[in-house]
Amino acid sequence: MTRILLSSPHAHGKSSTSRVMQQVILACLPGIVALTYFFGPGILVNLLLTTGSALLAEASVLKLRKRNLAPLQDYSAILTGVLLGVCLPASAPWWIPVSGALFAMLAAKHLFGGLGQNPFNPAMAAYAFLLISFPVPMTLWPMAATADQLSWFNSLQGVDSQTGATALDAWRNKGPQMASEFWRATQSLSPLKPLHPAMLQASTYIALAWLVGGAYLIYKRIINWQLPLVFLATLLVYSAFLWGIDSSHYAPPWLHFAAGSAVFAAFFIITDPVSCATSVKGRIFFALGVGLLVISIRTWGSYPDGVAFSVLLMNFAAPALDYFTRPRVYGHNKPQSGMGSGSKKGEQKND
Repeated sequence: MTRILLSSPHAHGKSSTSRVMQQVILACLPGIVALTYFFGPGILVNLLLTTGSALLAEASVLKLRKRNLAPLQDYSAILTGVLLGVCLPASAPWWIPVSGALFAMLAAKHLFGGLGQNPFNPAMAAYAFLLISFPVPMTLWPMAATADQLSWFNSLQGVDSQTGATALDAWRNKGPQMASEFWRATQSLSPLKPLHPAMLQASTYIALAWLVGGAYLIYKRIINWQLPLVFLATLLVYSAFLWGIDSSHYAPPWLHFAAGSAVFAAFFIITDPVSCATSVKGRIFFALGVGLLVISIRTWGSYPDGVAFSVLLMNFAAPALDYFTRPRVYGHNKPQSGMGSGSKKGEQKND
């Protein structure tokens, strides 16, 4: 009679891949609602196009690889479409979200083997691809909502909608004037007061909406709070240091928080368990590196935001971070500087 001894423990968690993806999509709802309110239903159109194209691309690849369509049920393709769709301008033509979703699924995900094997964040890879390929439509956003009428509602009535620069774009052109305008705008921000026709204030409310979604993910223990904290703290310290040196040239710290996609990236992008580092220390260094790169690109680079490029660069560095931050295996001595000394001591101790 053969007895099979299986290794313990046999504990099973309640979370699954599909469950985690559903929770992240649910956490995106506050940000989607805020984006739709300020920039119009074009955001929803982008989401429909990106998610539909992502699902179609994943089904096609699985069919070509002669695999079953079970991976379609894990919601990973839908999440990729959502993360990409909220980053695209509401006025973008239909072929931009479609081509971005196809690039994310084909080139950034399935080219490397599918879910769990992609070294780069698919949504950020697709966004960088679109920004480099189509810089003009990717930087034109419709004007934000005003106190009396939504600008996107004018377009539904046949009035030509206006497009404008983002808050970070405006800073690069106006400099200290934009800093003073933003400071006055933040003083009047209140849920009980009417909204003002300022892109900065729209960005502030949108950032708060992403913060609500991120807090939900932390509450549900979908993500760890350390990564967003390290990333946002790096943004604060680095930008405050530069702003203290020359406030007329460098953007103030609160502008880096409220404008752009910093808060969105802190909770929904850098916390990706696949493309991020896996060790505890490695993930901390990963968030630190993304924060430093974001401020550097925003300050001296050609792109006003730089989150996508910062994440992709740190995706390159993730294997090296895991290699140099490997935790010591329990029961083994810490490696010594001399060759062979640590192993000999370990052998003597085990004997």
